[in-house]
Parts: sequence; structure tokens; C-alpha cells
Amino acid sequence: MAFLATGIFSACSDDIDLVIPHADNITFSELELPDRFTHAIPDGGFSVAGMKFNTVKEGNQLKGGFCYSNRSNRSFVWNNDEVSMDSIRYSVFSTRPNQTGTYLVCHVNGDDAFFTLDNPKVIDYILVANTTWAYLSMLYGDTYGTEDKPVANPYVPSKPKGVWHTYVDGGVKKFGKGDYFIVTAKGYLNGQPTGSVSFDLACKAGHNVENPAWDYLVMDWNKMTLASLGTVDKVVFTLDSSDKDENGRMRTPAWFCLDGLQFMK
Repeated sequence: MAFLATGIFSACSDDIDLVIPHADNITFSELELPDRFTHAIPDGGFSVAGMKFNTVKEGNQLKGGFCYSNRSNRSFVWNNDEVSMDSIRYSVFSTRPNQTGTYLVCHVNGDDAFFTLDNPKVIDYILVANTTWAYLSMLYGDTYGTEDKPVANPYVPSKPKGVWHTYVDGGVKKFGKGDYFIVTAKGYLNGQPTGSVSFDLACKAGHNVENPAWDYLVMDWNKMTLASLGTVDKVVFTLDSSDKDENGRMRTPAWFCLDGLQFMK
């Protein structure tokens, strides 16, 4: 591991209970993990309080959909082995060590990132955050996709010069003016779309037309309101980023975290 990354965006209060607007309907606390700093990828998905979360598993990895985790790592890694990458791929990035217990990690891959409800309901909001992998990719870029002049790493003197490695094919770029990373939730009822809602997990200066001075990367749990979707029995998530290769493939790691879910009262 290298250094502890510093944050760019957080809520105004230093009180963790105010930073995180706790939901009281579904907190995923019933999803038990045997140890700290670990995660679980169940075969065939998993259910919580009448909701079924889709999981597509390939070997030991989440190919698409959801798994659950309690990892809380904020440093990047130097090795492309499974153990090292798991520590940032399945970790939430937050200003303090994660205090919300078990949460969900979502890998968007086609239409695999969805959950269904046994009984259709209106969802008031969910909590979303960046994974450590996505956050550090946007904050620093990497050796292959970022043009910053290579420098020696003071924390690991034996390592070669460079920015760092995300181990994303083709590399990623360090986010700058106008860049964005957006999660979108699409609602469905009886197979028919009910609407969509988007939330900026990264919004660099100039991206938001109405608020061009906004310049941040989300680095804590934030409320994403879904009430405008209306009554739904299915929600599908997609991600979009300004960092794409020449073929239009998104280079920012297509992962985010989801926690407390609040139904409309």
C-alpha cells in the first residue's frame, strides 16, 4: 500500500451522524460477514427485506450486479493480484473509516446491475458513494492515461517513477475541468419504464451548466433521491464517465457503492 489519499468533497458537518442520513427501512445490516475488511459475492444473487439483488459471478469476482462488503481502504495498491485489487475494488471511499457496517458494491456491466421488489413501492432515497478504485482513478489518473510528469514516489522509493497504476486496460486519466462520473437509476413497473434519476459521483468545474463552479469528487455517503421514479418493482443502474477511449468504452472503473434504502412513508 502507498499513502492515504486526501479528499476533495465532503459534507459541511464534521458529525458523522449528520454526514450520513441514515435510512431506517433497509440498512443491509442483516447481511453478515465473518470478518472485518472483507466482502462476499453470493451465487445467484441475494435477498434483503423483500428485495432481490442480481449477482453475476465469474470465478471469485463480481462480473456484474451486486455483492456486499465492509471494506474500508483509502490507499491505492502496487500489485495487480486478486488480493490487492479486491481491497480497493470492493471498498467504499469515505473521509473516515466506514462506519455504516455492511453495504453493497455494484459493478455495472450491461443490464446486470439491478434489484427487484416483491411488492412495488416508492423509494424515497438510497445512499451512494464511490469505490476506492474509482475515486483514486479519478483523483490521480495513472501512468498510462495521465500526462502528468512522472516523479519518484516518496512513499515507496524502490518503485519506478510514475503516477500510479489502476490496472485498467489502457489506463485512466486524472479528472480535470468538465469531467464527470454519473450514476443513473432507471425505474420500472410491470416491465414499463417509470423514469430515471441521475447523481454526479464526480462533477468537475464546468460540467454542471447551472452550477459551473461546482468542482468535486464524492468522498462520502450521499443521498440520491429516487422518489420521482414513482412506484417501482425494479430499478436498474448505469454509469457514465467523461473518460472514454477511442471506441467509446468508459475507462473509469464502472463500480459504485450503495447503502441504506428508505421507502416513502
